[in-house]
Amino acid sequence: MLKKFVLTMSISAGAFVVSALAHNVISGWFGIEEPVFFFIAIIVAPAAFLVGAVGSIVIIIKRIRMAK
Repeated sequence: MLKKFVLTMSISAGAFVVSALAHNVISGWFGIEEPVFFFIAIIVAPAAFLVGAVGSIVIIIKRIRMAK
């Protein structure tokens, strides 16, 4: 389960970078404001990263408590 949370964090970090770049490239090339990639970079990716981080922390704490 820890691997899934770490994978979620990794994918969301990559999605943030790709979405921010895509938003800027589309805005620069076409001169229009494009909200989809902006929304992904500002709302979705950080939320997914937070879920992955909190899930990882909870699993690590549970493993430490079970080892005692």
